[in-house]
Amino acid sequence: MGTWGTGISSNDIYEDINYEFFELYNQGMEVSAITEKLIKENKELIDSHEDQNNFWITIAKSQWECKSLDPKVLNRIKDIVESGKDIELWKELDASTSYLTKRKKVLDSFLEKISTEKKTSRKRKVKKSRNAIFEKGDCLAFKLNDGDYCGVFVLESEIETEFGLNLIAVTDIKQSEKPTEKDFENAKLLFRLEQQINKEYKPKEQISWYYAQHFKKSETEFEKIGQLKVSKDYYSNKDYQSFSNWDNLKLFQDEFYSDFENNKCKNKVKLSSLRKKYWLQHRI
Repeated sequence: MGTWGTGISSNDIYEDINYEFFELYNQGMEVSAITEKLIKENKELIDSHEDQNNFWITIAKSQWECKSLDPKVLNRIKDIVESGKDIELWKELDASTSYLTKRKKVLDSFLEKISTEKKTSRKRKVKKSRNAIFEKGDCLAFKLNDGDYCGVFVLESEIETEFGLNLIAVTDIKQSEKPTEKDFENAKLLFRLEQQINKEYKPKEQISWYYAQHFKKSETEFEKIGQLKVSKDYYSNKDYQSFSNWDNLKLFQDEFYSDFENNKCKNKVKLSSLRKKYWLQHRI
């Protein structure tokens, strides 16, 4: 059942169905078509003694938000609430007396709420498309607190996506002089020791995705040094499932080099190998 409270939205079904409903709604689909689609795709929930009430309650709430509550769906909710079916289900699941009392109040209030048409329909949200801040292959440098330059490399750049993500690899470049393209061609990937559940330390490559919309808040001053070809493609839904803040690129390296002897790893991976298609991708 996946329930963690007495509220209408305090269950997994509400979260899943509500999310799917408004994803489709924001794409421009009509409420009746969305409802039909969700009913077809969720027969198991509808046929489940434990889950069907939460399914229909979620559909009713979502339709009501859009000023499109189907009278048949409203009647289903009336039956669920007024017959006491949902309360009986909670009794079967060994809910406490206090929980049963709270749940009944929630259901009565919900039925009263959706029995009156909402004044205004929920507005459809148009997702904004973004381009990544930096181009694929960009060699970027910035200064650390000790005055040295370090280098990070852009492995991927999303174009016209919701988040406009850049995939950035931290290199082992650290020098007093501003790095060049040649330095990036010869650079290696930077690893750090990360503590595991068993308290052992395991090397982890410093590669993460960075959001376009958060870049303006960054205090780090990045400078493009040059650009190198990247023939391999990376995807944010499967490659390197790590997401970070732009300023963490500097914060990490300041911390890393402040205790370099204890933080350094023996792992040696050339940055050039990450740029080529034949490289066997490490996934986190």
